[in-house]
This record gives sequence, C-alpha cells and structure tokens, in this order.
Amino acid sequence: MDYKWVKSFVVAAKSCNFRMAAEELHLSQPSITVHIHQLEDFLKVQLFKREKNRVQLTAEGKLFLIEAQQIINHLEESVERFHLATKGMKEKLIIAMTPLMVETILPHVIYQFINENSSIEISLLVEDSSKIEELINSGKAHIGISLLPTRYRHWCQELLVESPLALVIPLDAYDDETGSYIDYEELFQTYTLFTHHHPTIWNDLLRKVKEQYIFTKQVSISQSYVVKRLIKDGLGMSFLPRMIVRRERMEGRFNIVPFEEFALPRIPVYLFYKDSVQVPKELLALFRTRDYL
Repeated sequence: MDYKWVKSFVVAAKSCNFRMAAEELHLSQPSITVHIHQLEDFLKVQLFKREKNRVQLTAEGKLFLIEAQQIINHLEESVERFHLATKGMKEKLIIAMTPLMVETILPHVIYQFINENSSIEISLLVEDSSKIEELINSGKAHIGISLLPTRYRHWCQELLVESPLALVIPLDAYDDETGSYIDYEELFQTYTLFTHHHPTIWNDLLRKVKEQYIFTKQVSISQSYVVKRLIKDGLGMSFLPRMIVRRERMEGRFNIVPFEEFALPRIPVYLFYKDSVQVPKELLALFRTRDYL
C-alpha cells in the first residue's frame, strides 16, 4: 500500500471532492482518481460511491478513513522524530497562543526555557482563542494558551493569570504626576473608544460605558496590538489588560488612568493540554511562577 494513495484518499474524503483534493495536494485530478482506484484494488473494497455527479464515502470508506488518518499521523510523527534526532533533539513541543499573550512577557519565558533545554524544540502558533482548542484536539499543537477555557473536562487545564483591565489613554491626555482632576465625561467625548479586541468581555463592558457616557464614539478593532499603536499615536483610548501594557507602563509610552466609575472585569488566561501529552515540568513551573502583571 503506497503512502500517496492513503494521503489522496484522506484529503479527498474530507471534502468528497476530487478536484479540491487535487488542488490541496498540488496534483492533477486524474492522479487523485488513479490513487483512489489503486487503493480500492489493494483493499478489495469500494471506498467512494458516485451518485448524481456527487462523490460520497461508502460505509467501508468511512471505516477506513479512521485507520488511514492514523497511518498518516504515525508516519508523520515518525518522520518528525527522525528529523529531531538528526538535529540532536529529543522532542518537539508546539505551543498555540492567543495574539494577546504575544504582547506579554510569555515569549520571554518560553525563550528562557529554550535556552535552558536545548534538547527540546519549541514551535509557536499564534491563533485566535476560538481556534486554539481545535489545534490541540487535532494534534497540531500540544499546549494551548487561550482567553477561553477548554470544553474538554478530561484535559489538563489551569488558570495561568487573571489580569485586571486598565483605561489606557494617549500620553498627552492626562498627566498622572500632577494628580489633576480626571473628567471622564470629557475623555469619552474627546477620544474614540477602541472595542472588541477580546472575545468575551466587550458586549457587557460597552453596555456599561454607554449607560454612563451617552456620547461615546467607538471603533471595533480585533487585535490589541493595533489598539496599542493607535493609542500611542493619540487616535483613541481603550480598556486593555494590564499584563499587555507592562512595558509601555514602565517606559511611559502612554497613560493609564484610575477608573472607578464601575467595576471592570478581569481577563483570565487559561493553559490547557491533553492528559496524554507529556509537558516538561520545568516549562510549567516557568509559566506558573512568572509575574505577568
């Protein structure tokens, strides 16, 4: 049984479309058809049935798809282990994290671990929180660091950090050293409020803001690093987790003003992985002991 037959079958089975499979594998459509026929001849079963110009998996095809995926996974894992061995490494860890965490000290923590553990290769995937769980579930990543908790109860999960929100405004909008009076009404009338750069908190937070400040102007921006850049340029303000403005606070790049008009939510960050994954204890210890705030 040829590997390329199995690969063509698995890709074709996902979409039940030979043309799409050919495009994904950079092959011709007839090549996909030939591979499927060769695999069917080898297994002596029909894997696809063709009805009204549509291709569907047979019962045997659905059954073999499970086995075929395992064949591919095992082969790819073996090749990966071989490549690591040729580079003098023993294992590889893929960490999927939300873009928000890239702006914290977390990358420095990972860099420290890499320097102290040369036999382990670390790869980082930066992805939206809503997609990280699926990366872990599909085996494309080993550790997830997300703003959303996992839905899988049997996975290992812990609360990595819970960051308070802070009202971040342009540098020239308020001098926190003079202790001058803060006119929040004027702030919300003067500056555009950048919103929705967190997947869960903004609907309720924005409702409270509008109840308090009727004339609030707002612009929805999905990424917090863009929000920080716009605030530095004096184009608006926002509520941001303190953990992602740590460096800017120390370097005085913009102002953080006290806000007590209503209670602000805290931003939880979760670390999770499958219980079958062997995560180095040293890496977990680094994650747990660092001060992210």
